Amino acid sequence: MGYQAKNNGVLRTGCSLLALTLGASLLTATAAAAQTAPADDAAAVEEVVVTGFRASLSSAINTKRVSNNIVDVIKADDMASFPDANLAESIQRIPGVSITRDGGEGRNITVRGLGGDFVRTTLNGIEAYSATTGSTLGVVAGINRSRGFDFSTFASELFNSVTVSKSQSAEMDEGSLAATVDLQTGKPFDKKGFRAAASVQGAYYDNNKTKAPRFAGLISNTWGDFGALFSVAYSERRAQEEGYSDTSQSDYSDANNGFCGTAVDIASQAGSQVVNTAIPYVNPLSGAGNRPAGQCFSGLPSDPTAYAAINQPNVFLPRNPGLGRFELDQKRLGMTGALQWRPSDRTDVTLDLVYSQFDQDRADYALSNASLNRNVNGASAAFPLFAGRVDAQIMDAHVQPSGQVDYMKINNVDIKHIAEKSQTTTKTHQIGLTLRHDFSDRLSGDVKIGHSGSDFQQPWDVLMSYDGFNKAGYIWDARNDSRRPFINYGYDVANPANVTFTNAGTGLTPDIRIVKAAVFNTLATAEANAKYRLNDVFTVKAGVSLKSFDFQSKQVQRLYANNSSTAVTATGTVPFNFAQFAADFPGSAPLSETITGFGKQLGMPAGSVTSWVVPDVTAYVDKLGLLCNCSNKYGDFTLAINSALGNNRKVAEKDTGAYLQVDFDTDILGGRRLRGNAGVRYVKTDLDATGYTSLTSQITVNNKYSDWLPSVNLALDVAPNLVARFAAAKVMARPSFGNLTPGGSVNTTFGAQSASIGNPFLDPYRAKNYDLSLEWYPSEGVILSATVFDKEIASSIQTIATTEAYGNTGLPLALLPAGQDASTPYLVTRSRNTQGGYIRGLEINYQQPFHFLPGLLKNTGTMLNYTYVDSSVLYYLSTGTATTPATQIHDQFLNVSPHSVNATLYYEDEKLSARVSVAYRDEYLTALPFKSEVPDANGSYATTNVDASLSYQLTPHLKLTFDALNITNQEADQWSGKERRAQRVFSTTGRQFFLGASYTF
Repeated sequence: MGYQAKNNGVLRTGCSLLALTLGASLLTATAAAAQTAPADDAAAVEEVVVTGFRASLSSAINTKRVSNNIVDVIKADDMASFPDANLAESIQRIPGVSITRDGGEGRNITVRGLGGDFVRTTLNGIEAYSATTGSTLGVVAGINRSRGFDFSTFASELFNSVTVSKSQSAEMDEGSLAATVDLQTGKPFDKKGFRAAASVQGAYYDNNKTKAPRFAGLISNTWGDFGALFSVAYSERRAQEEGYSDTSQSDYSDANNGFCGTAVDIASQAGSQVVNTAIPYVNPLSGAGNRPAGQCFSGLPSDPTAYAAINQPNVFLPRNPGLGRFELDQKRLGMTGALQWRPSDRTDVTLDLVYSQFDQDRADYALSNASLNRNVNGASAAFPLFAGRVDAQIMDAHVQPSGQVDYMKINNVDIKHIAEKSQTTTKTHQIGLTLRHDFSDRLSGDVKIGHSGSDFQQPWDVLMSYDGFNKAGYIWDARNDSRRPFINYGYDVANPANVTFTNAGTGLTPDIRIVKAAVFNTLATAEANAKYRLNDVFTVKAGVSLKSFDFQSKQVQRLYANNSSTAVTATGTVPFNFAQFAADFPGSAPLSETITGFGKQLGMPAGSVTSWVVPDVTAYVDKLGLLCNCSNKYGDFTLAINSALGNNRKVAEKDTGAYLQVDFDTDILGGRRLRGNAGVRYVKTDLDATGYTSLTSQITVNNKYSDWLPSVNLALDVAPNLVARFAAAKVMARPSFGNLTPGGSVNTTFGAQSASIGNPFLDPYRAKNYDLSLEWYPSEGVILSATVFDKEIASSIQTIATTEAYGNTGLPLALLPAGQDASTPYLVTRSRNTQGGYIRGLEINYQQPFHFLPGLLKNTGTMLNYTYVDSSVLYYLSTGTATTPATQIHDQFLNVSPHSVNATLYYEDEKLSARVSVAYRDEYLTALPFKSEVPDANGSYATTNVDASLSYQLTPHLKLTFDALNITNQEADQWSGKERRAQRVFSTTGRQFFLGASYTF
């Protein structure tokens, strides 16, 4: 892997700097040895031919050294040799790059503190898009509808090289604030003649004790001036994630109108606390005046001591605590092809083909407290079910000095037994034709045309739940271990008799949610470039580009939520036919399944739940015909866009670009070589964004903007082995598609009433980037470098969520269910431009083979890199009003680890190759603010991932391989509140082992 990587290492900053200091000493010794060695010995060293892993590292270093821009490179042998499950995990080895893991596997990358929307990804020079859906506890398993690239959809074996350009030049397409990642597949003329290779592996996942196959193969040949190459990679993965999560942020005690009051007034607290009387809000952020009276339908009081402790300002408690298990059945197929024609040394015509298909079956099982996340939501004294927190009694509690509740005993709670299953497919394709021709020794040019696309299809996603209503004796206790709280649900959660699915006579429809979704990305591109060498110093480059991009998101879902009336609809059906279901299926037990063996690798406290009953989604789909998109004898399962307007949208974008650039290479300052480029790029963006403003009305909004983007890159050979670099550029990145919707979406589900509104007039992100680096290359395959970088971000975009009346959204009232009106409070999410901030940091990279050491140690080597990032950006805590300005604070960028380290120690001789890699990233923020007007954040603790790889060359053609990933079983470990550190997620995905063989022909 070309040598640099961020996020590796159990090493902390001090240890990494100590290692780098030691490395510098070794480098000095190496350089001194090379200078003092006898001439014939030096000549002998030069004749050593290094192949395999060390050769790929050396090649990547050489590519970095000769580049005018600041780049990091991964070469094919290196990438294929690293113990990585997919492309994201290979790229994380580069300095300044960190990854977000999803279900135990890398999915998205962050470069120097900026995430996927700020990292431009190209396949063979053509911009690439890929969408799939997430599967991580504590994170909404949403569909990627952004500009970010899902690296998890590609296997690393498909690619010849990866180049991460951290500085911008005029000839590079715009669209990145952080870096451009170019993925290159193999070409037949990379190595002339016939070549072929194949590898097979068996994978073992210890979290759920499953096995799966992996296969990769390549065949290539050249015949005179023509060549062809084909490669394929296929893998299956059956992974499991288990853990505890509080998927919603902790909240104030009187959010959702609080708990039932007490039997008598509490003298220490102002206002009446008596059950079903008007109780004042204790915090203005939760409401003004009094909470609604008469909503504790049980009429049972809370314990006065517990109530007094918890009903205070700045007291936080878990909103949705529970246990969860994800099961993933994934199939990843990738194919590349290349046809290459070289009729002469002056002409090269290449046709590149790429196809990837990523299939995923996902099952999500959860057991969670629903009452803490609900207010009364339409319940009544006649129909008290689903009343939520306001109908529950707090009987005992403990509050930490920080205000965090770490123990609760509650009566009259509702528990959800949830099962969700879905099928998704992501198909990514690209075709690109490139013609390069040298018209003379001075003039050359190239033309590239291409088409790429990503089609994401979710033919169905069905969520169902059983409910345990009004349960007594619920205990949540995190006093001994916040990561592994003890939860007693107060009843046997594995017994189907203790939960309910249908509620005939109550008017409550069973909780059946059906979603069908799709995301389509299509890009047509054409560019032409010319290069003219004026003289031995200056070369002029110019070019134009045209890109036409279309994004479309579609979603339909079941019309009837779980609180729908049983009244006959316009189609003559009812949402759910209780009588027919009861007649055909007396009791829900035959349609249930039991989750067993939960928490074996979590270390949960004694007495914790290890099994619980859930609906068997597959059985219900089959027996009730849930996927018919129709009304049948069991009810109305029609799908429509009514409550998914915001996810039905499209963007048509046309980008026009032109550039002029001068490259130079000359001697200055006494013969020192200075090379680089300077130029300017002009780009115009013209987009039409279309979205729904009502069920029957769409609107299309046009927005245009243009940018002049100057840039300069300088590389000075200060000494024969010392290169100093400077780069400066003005850069821009376009808003995410989700922010551009002129309409909006509404979620009317109990406890999650929310609306999301887009803004098609957003300006792009704009920034000025500066880089300064010093690189020392004392001998072949050795580098010690340091880079400082500064990104001054002039404009940014923030999505802000505030609680406000639904009428403020401008969306039609017709979208609301019965019992709601314009005054109903909704969590409203909006997008707006903000003032931006800065990202500054340092990257240190050290790489060296220890061939100067004695004995077997001469076959060892290391790769170390360390990244420090300091960032600050403006965050609005609310949208503000005409009379009240929005509250704002400054804090670090989301998903930015201030410290990260990668460390690899390797051994390689003619037969044996072995490596251990460590990726460490410091803790980072994941959301800010987590609630309107609260200057606090959610975040992730530091993580350390340890991987290893071993191979043995059995014969000149046959190699045995063994890889081990996540050896230490690193947990996903997230918190809520910087000071309170309430546990938001604690989950494990287990270790992964791969045993196989490869054969070259």
